[in-house]
Amino acid sequence: MFDLFFLLLFLFGFAVFLRMDWIYYVFYVVGGVWIISHWWTRRSLRKLNVSRRVPAKAFAGETIRSDVNFHNRSRLPIPWLRLQENIPIDLRAVDEYSTIISIGGRSLTRRRFALHCHRRGYYEIGPLNLHTGDLFGFAESSWQETGAHLLTVYPKVYSLADLGLPSLLPFGDIRSPHRLFQDPSRMAGVRPYASGDSMRHIHWRASAHEDTLLVKKFQPSMALSTTVVLDLDRSSYPYREEYGGSEWAVVLAASLASHVAEQRQEIGFLSNGEDPRSGEEVLAVPARNGRGHLMGILEILARIQLREVRNADGDASTRKPGAPERTATDGSEEEEWSSPIALPNWLPVRVAHLSWGSTLIVVTPSLTENLVWLLHGMYRRGINVYVLACTLQPQFKRMQEQAEALGVTSHQTIWESDLLNLQS
Repeated sequence: MFDLFFLLLFLFGFAVFLRMDWIYYVFYVVGGVWIISHWWTRRSLRKLNVSRRVPAKAFAGETIRSDVNFHNRSRLPIPWLRLQENIPIDLRAVDEYSTIISIGGRSLTRRRFALHCHRRGYYEIGPLNLHTGDLFGFAESSWQETGAHLLTVYPKVYSLADLGLPSLLPFGDIRSPHRLFQDPSRMAGVRPYASGDSMRHIHWRASAHEDTLLVKKFQPSMALSTTVVLDLDRSSYPYREEYGGSEWAVVLAASLASHVAEQRQEIGFLSNGEDPRSGEEVLAVPARNGRGHLMGILEILARIQLREVRNADGDASTRKPGAPERTATDGSEEEEWSSPIALPNWLPVRVAHLSWGSTLIVVTPSLTENLVWLLHGMYRRGINVYVLACTLQPQFKRMQEQAEALGVTSHQTIWESDLLNLQS
């Protein structure tokens, strides 16, 4: 465009020197078109309003639409407008997200892009790039969206039957044979007053009718919560199953949380994984019930990632929990650094607050001896313990029998690929 300006100056000087009218005519026409083209092109984008509508949340496997609206407030049309949409690779349904459109004066044009949620995650849609110009190629102008739109893709959710798990596991409220807690809203009758009974529990109306002090009796039940523990310590996953195993573990945790929430029971969440937004360990979610509480857990599961902790020498722990110690050449045992976020080291402090009768479900890549003894200690505290192994483990049957003898119920889940083959 800069060369055309100097060409016009040369053409004007040439016309002055030769004093030929037709050269003046060419200069006026080309110069006028050049000026109008620049003015038109710059005005086009200033008078163009761009708005986008894209869902903020979706589930893995869904296909959603991103609608981009272009409102031309000028009477002058936009002859051509090239759109370039920036879409993360995990959301791409086609190879290219670019197109060319034309917009008439005082008109509204909409373009729709398909987004396929291949996997869970926390994504940024955009920014959108626009490029336009005149029909002669004299002027061009571009515009870029200032902000990006955020999309949270939740992990897939399966039923317990699809996962091959027993559907009658006592996840949620269970009755207790001991009167550890009394619910004043659930009266079971009256009984004679005994020394030490609270005056607040006296049934005055019944006492007046029977002419003796009677005390209210309450049902011996309590609401016990379920806590899902998701193991995302990178060192606990086999190298070849880091990605597939960890993603399947997230799906299992989401399915369990959804199942408990659908039963209108309290559900909590713990994980040693990393939150990419903060770069730190994900915050513990206390046990509550409700649809909104479940969606909060699913939002954490949408962005959670594997976590790796290195020692002072910068080396990551490669020893799997429960593996034998290495032996030095002189016959003495060589102590190997163990990751502080491995479940046997990380879990005891996090579950110390759980009350008697609560349910603890641990989703981990493998069932190890150290983990079994840790969970056995929780079982002796009165906690119902379940373990779901999300990767293939050659010695799982042996470990399962050992865990059952120590009060820990364990299952090895079917892989997602095998599940899809069974459903097809």
